[in-house]
Amino acid sequence: MNQVAKSLNNEIKFSAILPKDVFVVWKHIDKYLERSCKRSNGRHTIDTIYKQIIDGEVNLWVAFDEEQDIIKGCVITSFIYYPTGLKMLHISQLAGKNMQEWIEIGRPILNSWAKDNSCNGIEAMGRKGFSHWSTKKDEAWQESHVHFEMQFKEKL
Repeated sequence: MNQVAKSLNNEIKFSAILPKDVFVVWKHIDKYLERSCKRSNGRHTIDTIYKQIIDGEVNLWVAFDEEQDIIKGCVITSFIYYPTGLKMLHISQLAGKNMQEWIEIGRPILNSWAKDNSCNGIEAMGRKGFSHWSTKKDEAWQESHVHFEMQFKEKL
């Protein structure tokens, strides 16, 4: 995972973070991931995400402003292998501030990463706001359905 950091505007860059280097950025992204995890309805916590990154189960990407020396956001991805042979790059977390400043910098890098790893595409499940990053920005993305859920109030 030696994806080169790239930038479209000389200020904001988007780069993969190796598991051994997570500790360097974690204190800057945990607040973003905490908000994202709250929307996951119990599927993720920052602790489970941290462990997955360290164990190499998921990949961490960060958007950072080199000039201001701040991290603007992060993306968590993994590969999903379906029984049919389909392989997708799955975006499980997309979090940060001022995403409009960095999301378009990250998109081509994630596309390249997916293609370099023989993925058939990229998928994500998220709140409706995700459409601003996907279907509204790139006609190759299609909104196939919206995922809703109900959780029982009583514990079984």
